[in-house]
Amino acid sequence: MKYINIVLPIMIFTVFSCVEKNQDDMFDESELIMLLDQDEATGLDGFDDNGIMDMNHDTGLEYNGLSRTLGDTLGYGEGYRVRFGRQITNRERTVDFVIDGDTAIGTVNYVLNGVFMAEAMDTSNMEPIDSLGFTKEFTSLMIRKVKFTRIDNSNNPDGYSWRVIAMTPLTGGSGDKVSITSVQIHSLSIDAAGAEVVSELLYTFSPDSIGDLYINRESLPSLTSFEPVLIKVEIENAGPEFSIDSSGVGEWVTMRYGRSVNQRGRRHLNDKGYGLDSIVNDNIHSSLMRVHGPGFNYDSRVFKAFFTSTDLATLFTEDGGYNSITWSIPYRTIRPE
Repeated sequence: MKYINIVLPIMIFTVFSCVEKNQDDMFDESELIMLLDQDEATGLDGFDDNGIMDMNHDTGLEYNGLSRTLGDTLGYGEGYRVRFGRQITNRERTVDFVIDGDTAIGTVNYVLNGVFMAEAMDTSNMEPIDSLGFTKEFTSLMIRKVKFTRIDNSNNPDGYSWRVIAMTPLTGGSGDKVSITSVQIHSLSIDAAGAEVVSELLYTFSPDSIGDLYINRESLPSLTSFEPVLIKVEIENAGPEFSIDSSGVGEWVTMRYGRSVNQRGRRHLNDKGYGLDSIVNDNIHSSLMRVHGPGFNYDSRVFKAFFTSTDLATLFTEDGGYNSITWSIPYRTIRPE
C-alpha cells in the first residue's frame, strides 16, 4: 500500500503536467497560426491569376506616383496571340509546429486545386479562336517553413508573446518535368551611350539551400521603387520539349508579384535572345522590370514574387498533364528619398 500511495501522486502529477503542457502548446499554436495569417510576407496572395489574363499585366500598383493598369500578350505563332491564367478553386493548408523553448518552427503545406485556362486571339480582329483555347485542371503542392521566437511581454497575462522572425521561400508545383535552378536580381546602370546595362548582382537564390534558407523577416530583399532591375530565372526541362515558335524555347517563365487581388502583376521572362536576354534558348529567361512603388502614402511595404516555369509540351497536349514549378520570395519596395 505504501508503494501505491507514492506512485499515485506521481502519476497524477504527471498526467496533470502533461495536460497543462498540451494546453500551453495549444494556446501557443493558436497564436502562431494567428501570426501566420496576419503576416503579409507568408501568404499566397499573388499566386492566383483569377482567370485568363494578358501575359504582361499590372493592376493597382504604383508607378511614379500613379496607379497603373497595363496589359500585353504572348505571341503564339503567325497571326495568333495567347492569353492565359490559372484560377484556384480550392486550397487546403496544414501547419505542423515544433516548439522548443523560445523557438518554434512551423512547416506550412498547401494543396492547391485549380484550372489552367488559355485562349488564342486572332490578331486581325483580336477575337478569341475557340478551336485553340483549352482548360486543364491541376493540383499543386507547396511548402515553406516559418520561424518564430518567444519574447517577454508584460502586457500579456502569460508574460510572453510570439513573433515571426524568418521564413524560407515557398516552393512547389505540379509534376516533375521542369525545375528552377536559380533566381537572380541585378541592378542596372546607364552607360555612356545612354543604354541600360547590367550593373550589380543584388540577390541570388539556388535550389541547394532553398528549402532551409531562412530569410530574416526584418531584412527582406529590398528594391528601390521606380528603378530598373534585371530578373533572371534559370530552369531545367527534362524534355521532350515543344516550342510555339522558331526559338525552340519549351517553357513559359513568368514572375507574378503583388500583395492582393487588387494590387498585382505578371511579367514574362524571355529566352529568345532579345532585350537583356543574351543567348537564345540557353534556359536562362530574363526580363527588365521597373520596380513598382509601395503604394500611396507608404514609404515601404512588403510584396511577394512568384517565379514560375511551365512546360509547353505537356501543356499543349490534351492528356499531357500540367507540369509547373514555382518559387515564391517576399520582398520590400522602398520609396526613394
